[in-house]
Amino acid sequence: MAGGGFDAPESGSGRKQKKYKKGKRIGVRIDMTPMVDVIMLLLTFFILTTTLNTPQIMQINLPKGDELDKVKVDMGDVLYVRVSDQGNAYFSKGKSDGTEDVPEKIAFNDMKGKIESLYAANPKLIILLKFDRKMKYSTMVDMLDEINKAAIEKRYSFLKMEDPDKEIVKNAGG
Repeated sequence: MAGGGFDAPESGSGRKQKKYKKGKRIGVRIDMTPMVDVIMLLLTFFILTTTLNTPQIMQINLPKGDELDKVKVDMGDVLYVRVSDQGNAYFSKGKSDGTEDVPEKIAFNDMKGKIESLYAANPKLIILLKFDRKMKYSTMVDMLDEINKAAIEKRYSFLKMEDPDKEIVKNAGG
């Protein structure tokens, strides 16, 4: 029993032990063609059904300026907001006789509070926004965000900044 022949049959049993032959290993082959077809179909499905994210653009419809579109407004209920090409904002309150107060420069951080206080004094306030064409677009968006944050009824309109408005801004220090 203590022999080293592990492959040798045991003595006394008279039986031969079977030797197992290692057979040729058969390789497993998976056909990838149907899997590629399924992947391509899924990819096509997701590309065609996914809605692509469109750029977020603020669309502003400016009035055409027809005579029929004009609305009569008491000028005492109007707040002029003029923004210079450097981004400085100037507020001036209209008067009932058709004139307006001297423009006051307002810091961007104080804009919301100033609009809310003017609206508290006159709930029929209409804001007329006049932006210089040379100013940055982001300044206009930030200004509109501040107006929308204010706890007021949103009544504002855009007007073209003309030469007299530019002169008013220039005289006010802008």
